[in-house]
Amino acid sequence: MMPDWRYSVVATLESGHTSWTAALDSVRLEPGVDVTAVTTEQIRDVVEWLMAASQWKPGDPDVLVVLDAGYDAPRIAHLLAGPPAEILESASFGSRDAPPTPPRFYDPKSGRPPKHGGEFVFGDPITWGVERAMRPPR
Repeated sequence: MMPDWRYSVVATLESGHTSWTAALDSVRLEPGVDVTAVTTEQIRDVVEWLMAASQWKPGDPDVLVVLDAGYDAPRIAHLLAGPPAEILESASFGSRDAPPTPPRFYDPKSGRPPKHGGEFVFGDPITWGVERAMRPPR
């Protein structure tokens, strides 16, 4: 790796409770390139490769593509029309988007006070808090 050389990497995630990944493709992003267009072509190539290798067959669920926060997921989904892929962008909860932090109180046994609010669980509406719009990244 060279400093300031950006890459786009496609990795597969293992199923189950694990964080293991395997890199499937890596593309160097040239200065001034349209990152969304390059990413879309890279995803298209990987999905077509999976189809050619019989890792995806008609009738199987679509290939789930999870993008890091910051990608233009709606544009990628639009440009990717055709291959059996479903686009999902991970939410980025920075300090400005995180749920409110609970009030501070002194407890010498509890360690550092929380930096963000409670845990957000997609399948548990109780953890969702008050509905609010996410601000786009700056």
